[in-house]
Order: sequence, then structure tokens, then C-alpha cells
Amino acid sequence: MNIIQPDTYCWDPRYMEQPYSLAVERHGLLCISGLTAEVYDIHRDSYIVDSTSLVKQTKVIFEKMEAILSSAGYTFQDVVYTVDYAVEAAMPEYRASGDVRRQAFGNSMPASTGVLVDGIPDSAGLIMINAVAMQGGRDKRVVFPEGTPTWERYRDKTYWPGFFVGDDWFWLSGATGRVYNPDTKKEQYPYGITAQAEAIWNNTLGQVMKDALIKSSRSVRICNYVHPAGVADYPETHTLSREFVGNNAIATTSFAVHRLLHRDALLEIDATCYLGKDREVIDIPEWNIADSRLTSAVGVRCGKYLFCSAQGPVDHETGNIVGLGDLRKQAIQTYKNILKVLEAAGGSARDVVRTIEFTNPQNAHQWHILDQTRRDIIGRKLPAVTRITTNQLLQPKTAFGMEIWAILE
Repeated sequence: MNIIQPDTYCWDPRYMEQPYSLAVERHGLLCISGLTAEVYDIHRDSYIVDSTSLVKQTKVIFEKMEAILSSAGYTFQDVVYTVDYAVEAAMPEYRASGDVRRQAFGNSMPASTGVLVDGIPDSAGLIMINAVAMQGGRDKRVVFPEGTPTWERYRDKTYWPGFFVGDDWFWLSGATGRVYNPDTKKEQYPYGITAQAEAIWNNTLGQVMKDALIKSSRSVRICNYVHPAGVADYPETHTLSREFVGNNAIATTSFAVHRLLHRDALLEIDATCYLGKDREVIDIPEWNIADSRLTSAVGVRCGKYLFCSAQGPVDHETGNIVGLGDLRKQAIQTYKNILKVLEAAGGSARDVVRTIEFTNPQNAHQWHILDQTRRDIIGRKLPAVTRITTNQLLQPKTAFGMEIWAILE
């Protein structure tokens, strides 16, 4: 595993002391940690954000990203996936920040998702962005959803709805559940999260797959971003997901965000499809998770790449939550679950290249506990890490959750 360490990284000369790696590269996949506009101020011996402008903060983030990509031998054109985690105060300038993305990505846009979260831990930044790049990413073959009456609007976006990389991979941007109204000739959001989930699989995300001639069952991972107003009815969407992905279980991560970029949206889903023949669903028979197996797998291995469903502090053999009120115990149990999945897939902690870690607001001040737990369990070669504060965890009584990607030898 190649830990990316730029020779010059002026924004943080102490970056190698951080409890994560700036980026990790292995077998042609580069994972970049969540980046904010914070810079180290030697006079104050602290990290500061120089500007309250989202556009200026986004420029700093993309300058950092360019230095990391260059150090790893990649360019912006190789980036296949980004996620923007912004706070509410970023919204007035969010659209304007798209010009920074246009300048960086040019004519090779990534798949992208943008959501509003409750907080960015230990940061005064308005936005955090992570990224994934892939060898051959510059040769994307874009698919626009021409089966949708409003498909041409994608040409003005700072992301592509879906594209192939090589023969095996198809990346999809986050999609919300809009329905086209032929009377108004506009798209609108139906009432309720279940109706919006159906619209995602039929009209937006699903339409991109149809136009790409890809069955939705070829999905290997999805992330569900749930509006707080949709949390109560969210379990009803699982049946719909099952209908669309068929018998091929997928790795699934779900958490509640502050809200989605469009105020009427209750759910957003992004996805990755794998078209290769060496797909393997990872299962752990002794875990008592029969119900969740109907909609997701604990992990899906695609050749050397492993996508794991999000884990939390649950003892899957008993179904009990571990460490109620104790974040350290909850983190340790979560890692135990992750390590079990890695072992079942033929890997170990040293193969983890990317984590998305989230806490509820009540524990947002305790990231030092999670940072130390990560060091204790994973060791010196740390993965790329994104840390966010969600509105709530969907598993009751849990304070911590984590999704990982691993690349095996």
C-alpha cells in the first residue's frame, strides 16, 4: 500500500503526524481523505480558516487535492468520485463554488454527491470534500440519461450522472427522487420517502443505468443519505431496493444528514457498479442478521477491491448494542465487526484504504477517542479518512458508525 506523502504540502507541514493519511493508493485506486480549507498557522501553532467565503475555501481544498494527486501520479481528470459534506452556512455560495470544480475537472467530470451535514469535526470550515481517483479515469465514457425529458441539464452540471471506466466499472453520481410532470414540463418531488426512492430507481439513478444498458443488479455499493423527516419511514424503502438489485446483495451505507441540497428531497443515493465476473458477496453465517441480508451484504469483493457495508457497535451474534454511553467501547466493537468482514474476505486491517466515520451530534466533540482507536487497531499505515457529524445514526442507541473500502493483495 502506497501512503501518499507530498514533498511540499504548505497547508500543513505536520501532515504526517495526523491520525490519517492524506491519501492512499493501491492497485490503481487512489483514495483521498476529506479535505477542508484549514491551514496551519505557525505563529498561533493552530489550524485556521483564512476566509469565510465558501468559494475561497473550495479553492484551497482543490489546491490541496491537486498537490496530492500530482504526488501520486494522477490528475484531476482521473478523479471518478467526490462527496461534498457542507454545513448550512455554505448554501448561499454553494452554486458559485461550482466554478472551482469546472476549472479543475474541465471536460472530465467525476461522479459526485453533495449533502448538508450537522458538522465537520474539529474544523471551522464550511465544507469538506473527499475524492477517489482511478487509473484510466481520464478515459471516462459518459452516459447521459437521454430517456429523461430534462437530460440536457446535466451538460451544465459540475458532475456527470454516470460513466464507464474501462470495461468493469460504472460510477454514478448521487440522485434524488424526482418525477417529470408533463403538464408543467418540470421535475417535482413526490410525497414521502418511499415514493422518492421508487423515483430514484425508476427515473433518475435507474434511468442512467438503463441508458448505459446496465442492470441495477450490477450495483456493488450504494450510500443512502436520508433527510431527518424521512427517517421514520426509511425502512419501507428496503423492499424497493431489493426489487431493483435482485438476488445480488450489495454493500450499503445509510445515515441521516442535516438535509439534502434540494429542500424537498428526502433521500439521495449514489452507487458504483462492477461488471467484472469476479464479484463475490461476503457473508458471515454466524452473524444474526438474516433480515438485513435481504437488502445488503456485509461486503462485496470485486477482484482485489472490497466494499463493506457500514458497521456500528452491534454484537451481531446477540443483536445487542455494545458500550451504551461509552464511545471508546462502541468504536472498538465497530472495528471488531469490520475486522471480521475483512477476515471473511481474505484481508486484514492493513488493507483498509478509505473510511467514512460518523458520529451523532452528542459525541461530535470526542473525535480524539476515535482517532486513537484508529491508530491502536490499524497501526502506522493509516487509511484516507473522512470524519463527519450526522444528524443521527439510524441504528437506535448507537453513537458511531463507519464504512470502509479495502484493497487486498
